[in-house]
Amino acid sequence: MKKLKLLIIPALTLLLCGCGNRDMWDTNYTFHKAICEIGGEYKEIKIKQWSDYDGEQIQIISKDGNTYLVSMNNCTLIKEY
Repeated sequence: MKKLKLLIIPALTLLLCGCGNRDMWDTNYTFHKAICEIGGEYKEIKIKQWSDYDGEQIQIISKDGNTYLVSMNNCTLIKEY
C-alpha cells in the first residue's frame, strides 16, 4: 500500500500542476499571442505563459521575458492554428 501511495502522489502532482503556456483550471490552455492596450497604445505580445485571476485581470509572461498585468477588458488572447 505504501508503494502505491508513493507512485500515485507524484503522478497526481504532475497532472495537476500548470505547466508552460497553460492555466490549470481554464478549458482553453494555449494562446500564442495577445493584443493589449497598454498606456493608450496597442501592443502585440508573444505569449510564453499566462494566468488569469478573479475578476478581469490577466498576467502574461512574454517570450522576451517581460511580465504584463492587464485587464481582460483591454486585451485579446489569440490562438494560431
